[in-house]
Amino acid sequence: MVAEAAVYLTSLMHRDDLFDITLRWLNNVPRQEDGRRLSEIFLFESAVSAPIVQDIMLGLFAKLFGERLSVERVQYKDLLRSRLIQGIPRYTPRMQELVTAYQKSPEEFFPGMPVDAMLLSTPTRSLVALSRIKRPTRVAEKASFRLSDALADRVRQEAEVFASARAFARGVALQHLISSETQMKEDFVAAEHVVAGAFKDGSVVFSREQLTINDAIGFKVVGDEGELSFAEHLFAEEPGITIVEREEHRGHYNATNLLLDIDLPPIGKIIDENAHRDWHQAAHRGLDPASAPRRFAEYVESGARTIRTEVILTTYPELIESELGRSLHELRILRLRDRQSYSGQIAQNARYLIEYLLALAYSPSVEVGELPIKLWGRYLPDTVLTAVGYLYGIRQNGLLRWFLPD
Repeated sequence: MVAEAAVYLTSLMHRDDLFDITLRWLNNVPRQEDGRRLSEIFLFESAVSAPIVQDIMLGLFAKLFGERLSVERVQYKDLLRSRLIQGIPRYTPRMQELVTAYQKSPEEFFPGMPVDAMLLSTPTRSLVALSRIKRPTRVAEKASFRLSDALADRVRQEAEVFASARAFARGVALQHLISSETQMKEDFVAAEHVVAGAFKDGSVVFSREQLTINDAIGFKVVGDEGELSFAEHLFAEEPGITIVEREEHRGHYNATNLLLDIDLPPIGKIIDENAHRDWHQAAHRGLDPASAPRRFAEYVESGARTIRTEVILTTYPELIESELGRSLHELRILRLRDRQSYSGQIAQNARYLIEYLLALAYSPSVEVGELPIKLWGRYLPDTVLTAVGYLYGIRQNGLLRWFLPD
């Protein structure tokens, strides 16, 4: 039975195609056409999902704040934080404390972090919204987190089988078995080996829901409580938008999270608006620019009619907390890594494999041969770096010649 474990990005029109490809790759069953399809998915989505959702949300934000918004794209967290500080409408003592700490020692705030974000501002006031798209490496990591959670119970169940066998051999009930730390580690390693073997023969089964990622495209609305309440009402009443989930967070992180399903424009409208698009970048993905318009039309015609996005409703003080204070985004990611219920060999391999899959989608190569990562194997990060290098025509020997004498 083939394992249904893959990355399921609800922000893509062809999320089912991506799910099916990664599903097979996790079971080491790639197809020759997979590389071309991956390249098409991420090339064509660049003309559909993000720009359409951003245009729709930009219109809603203009309604919300009653003014035309200006847009600034930023690609590094350093600049994003600088812009947030510049736009603080009024300081509280806590905000002043956080800004002073940041300016005194910016090296402690993960400088150089890349982002793909847009800052939305009105002519008469500070920042009112942010938009961001998750980078491929973050998508791969989040997918591996999902898989880790799904695998954790299975590994524990297998480890319990080995513990039960020891309990039976000693003539005691499992709940009365006293195991040393070494024995428990041995049980875990053995259990992990059993689960890895199940991937090898394709007998692991998971659901789409376990591997769903809803926030590949996301927004933050920044305002006072009245504005945030009105924003939620606006989303609920807007034709073509459905709030499918609402969650309030209170504690270190204070905000309201909404998941929105957004209806895409009619198929003909999407195709017509891209009729004169320059597809020269297709060549950089290993695709034919001349056939891209036809392939794009087929892509839109056969895709889903809704895509999902996440919207976070927050105040400016809480936004500063998330970038400089108690809920610093990068620290939350590190804590999440530390709290993973299972972070062993299989989870790491899944991350490596999905990183390679996404790298292929953005590379000039569309060739898929033997996959460099198997979920039941043992690898170091260098394996992935070397494999990705091959996608760009970089050979390890060529790199080494820079460091070795003639």
